[in-house]
Amino acid sequence: MVQSDAPVVRRATEADIEDMVRVLALAFESDDPIEDYVFPDPVVRRRRAPGMLRVLIKHRYLPADGALVAEVDDRIAGVSLWIPDGYRNPAWREAISGPQLLWAMGAGATKRGMEVDAAIARTAPAEPHNYLVYLGAEPQAQRAGVGRALLARLTAESDAHGRALCGICKDENVVYYEAVNFEQVGRTRIGSSGPDMNFLLRPPTRVSAG
Repeated sequence: MVQSDAPVVRRATEADIEDMVRVLALAFESDDPIEDYVFPDPVVRRRRAPGMLRVLIKHRYLPADGALVAEVDDRIAGVSLWIPDGYRNPAWREAISGPQLLWAMGAGATKRGMEVDAAIARTAPAEPHNYLVYLGAEPQAQRAGVGRALLARLTAESDAHGRALCGICKDENVVYYEAVNFEQVGRTRIGSSGPDMNFLLRPPTRVSAG
């Protein structure tokens, strides 16, 4: 696909949910260790991952103001989702989203998804931080600057609030993040038998008052 415009990054809204689900489901459909662990069967993954993403976006990331989309030619081509510093989902929202996630994912995948959440909580640094969970572009928009545009916006916002930015990624993506000043500071395993992932941290850059 030929892109005529540079990506335009903006805050996501509820009206964007279906496009966000489409982008992320395609972006993580294959060759992603965490998605492979949560949904080991590719057929089940294609059927159930969109429902999981829909619930997470609606009940976790949008309420936290932790969602950006990148548009190319007026089409949503990329998505980033993160947990802002200090945010905790209200108990009432967890009570609503929990059964919806179980229905969307199935019991086994829900348990493995909880192991992913535990790994995120375990690796979260003590200093103020935003925790990047999803950064993806639809296949035809990959390697076209969509992910970099989303990451640039998020790093700028993190810097403006004096927050580190961190996340976990597979081995093949370490170089991508190191190119934008992330440091590989450790590794973590998902659950007891899941994949080993790299934990990366980008300290905040001081924003000039001038």
